[in-house]
Amino acid sequence: MSAQIRDWRLFHRGAPFDSIAPHLQLENLKATWSYPRGLIDGIALRLRYSDSDLHKLLSPTGMVESLIFEVLEQLRVESICPKSLKGSRQNIQTQFMSWTQQFIATGGVEGSIGLLLITVFSTVWMKLNGQEMPHLIQDIVESTRAGIADSIGHLLVALKKYRQDQTAYSKVSIEVVRLVAQFIEEEYRDNPSIRSKRKKQSSSLLQIEWIPPNTEKNQAYRAVLGQSSYEKNLYLRQALNNYHVYDDTYDIEIEAQKKIRPAQLAIYQEDLNKALSSENIPWAKLTRHYQQLFSTRIYNKWRVTEAEGLIDRRYLIRAATSPLQPILHKQPYQYPKPKAKFTLLIDCSGSMKEQRIQIACCVDALVRILDQAHIQTEVLGYSTRAWQGGRPFKAWKKNGQEANPGRLNERAHWIFKNFHTSWRRSRSGIAALLRPEIYTESVDGEALLWAAERLQKSDVGQSSNKKLILFSDGCPMDRATIEANGDEFLKNHLLKAIAWCEQQHLELWGCGIGEELRPYFQNRLSWTNDAFTLSKTLQHWAYEFKTTSMA
Repeated sequence: MSAQIRDWRLFHRGAPFDSIAPHLQLENLKATWSYPRGLIDGIALRLRYSDSDLHKLLSPTGMVESLIFEVLEQLRVESICPKSLKGSRQNIQTQFMSWTQQFIATGGVEGSIGLLLITVFSTVWMKLNGQEMPHLIQDIVESTRAGIADSIGHLLVALKKYRQDQTAYSKVSIEVVRLVAQFIEEEYRDNPSIRSKRKKQSSSLLQIEWIPPNTEKNQAYRAVLGQSSYEKNLYLRQALNNYHVYDDTYDIEIEAQKKIRPAQLAIYQEDLNKALSSENIPWAKLTRHYQQLFSTRIYNKWRVTEAEGLIDRRYLIRAATSPLQPILHKQPYQYPKPKAKFTLLIDCSGSMKEQRIQIACCVDALVRILDQAHIQTEVLGYSTRAWQGGRPFKAWKKNGQEANPGRLNERAHWIFKNFHTSWRRSRSGIAALLRPEIYTESVDGEALLWAAERLQKSDVGQSSNKKLILFSDGCPMDRATIEANGDEFLKNHLLKAIAWCEQQHLELWGCGIGEELRPYFQNRLSWTNDAFTLSKTLQHWAYEFKTTSMA
């Protein structure tokens, strides 16, 4: 049995091992609450006592469903740990209880789904191990456990009975998954909004980062594993070409400062100034931090007419003819040279409208800091020109509604600031983020590729560190396209676009307000709506940039 950890990802026998329960995620090794021995022992038990091929074959496809199925399988292998390995048994139990307590402490049970999941996990754990959880955990889950006891009781007995038989145990696990999915469906059955429904479900899972093992990203990752860089790019390009658009005639690219009336932009800028004035931001301190991170100091200039230093040979004749006058010197001048370039890409979908003031403040402040550090930035946005499909959707319906027509809305790409405009001259364009009318629906994959290509073309042949930051609160949502092509059409294209960006000479970052997309990004910026403080957010981002560059 050969297992390795590379780039915080587990590889087994040379292939990526996708299914890892949340309490055993390798990222937990960085956490202070984690118990590393328990984490490693848990992974070892999973590899030793579980048939990964069988598990993958039987695993459900949904995000919540596959998560439950994986956790139940991990609890099974941990419960059959040999009694002779007393240390390992204690380690894995400590790790699971520590993760559960951390999940509760960080607000994971504030949502109904999070509370339901942690109730199911802890109840199964106690049944399989014949032990009690800490009283604090039992008090929190007791009411929920009592509510599902009649429905799940007989399944718990079967789980314990078949824990030595993976096949029989998995069949019972699937019954548990179906039962939990039924509970969730009943709770959100009356919600007509697809995006709101997904958002509420994901908001209860904020502390559980989980990518189903059969997702497009993992399949693409396995497909390109071991290939050359050229072959990887070729494969992803071919995959991206499978995405199609029904009619791109009405797609537009808009410069905010030209599209919106100057008088209206002045109002937005005044509102933005008021919001920023309430924040106590240490501009000079933050500028120094970001300058140190993304600039290098060089000595190819001289400061002349100094009182000391090297003798300036231009004044040697004066020194010889006028000995009473002071000798003039020169000193090498150290000045910063930027070594990075930023593109900020903002999701301007309807669900982001409530966050537009915070987003605009963050973008304006970050661009100002980077501009003062002489680092070039570009601010882009994306949405659609209509709700639930535009003129392409009407044409598709008129022409017989062929199957899988592709994207059916009118794409709108916004340019709030370009690379060649300073922060001061582009403030009114950034303030256009406050305009409610631009927030409609979103086609994320196309926007990400558009922003990445603009970033790459901005300095062809130069070796600056290019960074692309995507601000988004969830998966792509264009109702007309999804209804005609399936729920995963736009999301799969976005995942392929993310995989393609990761293969290019740029650094992709995700800042997920709802955190639905965070698991798909290797680099992530933190965001919280609770007690939001712009100054602390900018300082924390600087720390996260620094931590990643040192890794």
